[in-house]
Amino acid sequence: MHRDELWQNYAKNGQPIADGGYPASLDNPLFGTDKIIGVCCVLLYRQTEQGLEVLFQKRSKFVDRNPEKWDISAGGHINYGEDERSAAIRETYEEIGAVVDADKLELVASDMATSRTNRLRFIYCYDWGEQPDSFHFDDQEVSEIRWVPFTKFDEFIDENAKLPLKEDHLIREIIKRFLKSHENRTAK
Repeated sequence: MHRDELWQNYAKNGQPIADGGYPASLDNPLFGTDKIIGVCCVLLYRQTEQGLEVLFQKRSKFVDRNPEKWDISAGGHINYGEDERSAAIRETYEEIGAVVDADKLELVASDMATSRTNRLRFIYCYDWGEQPDSFHFDDQEVSEIRWVPFTKFDEFIDENAKLPLKEDHLIREIIKRFLKSHENRTAK
């Protein structure tokens, strides 16, 4: 996170508000206030000979929240004036150095985060396919990445992930349903 950023504000109906943005220096607005900021989450997946795999990132020891805990592939705040898909592409590149094609990003869900802060989340899945693993993380937000078999998705989260991801069973179920449908499509 860069303290000089402005984050996109959203109305309760999910529409962006053009009011100058919410200063990142104020941190996430608390739940129950009238300020709602946007965040995007991207989960990369691929089909291998061993089955479906999903990519997790380990937060570095230098980040403020959840250091050295695992999270989904990439994600972050939507900057003021930025659309959700562009934010997802930017965050994926900034955090793990992966270039993703906007046309292949699949919006799986959008919802209000179930934590102590007011965040409207846009959750995307992306088929990494057979692209080479040429990931890099230069901004000290991520220390490691790992492909995890889809069959170990819940187990890996329960044992290793940051607390918000562990507790968010709704989003986990939405992602699992999407991935199961993808697994069924590629198995045919």
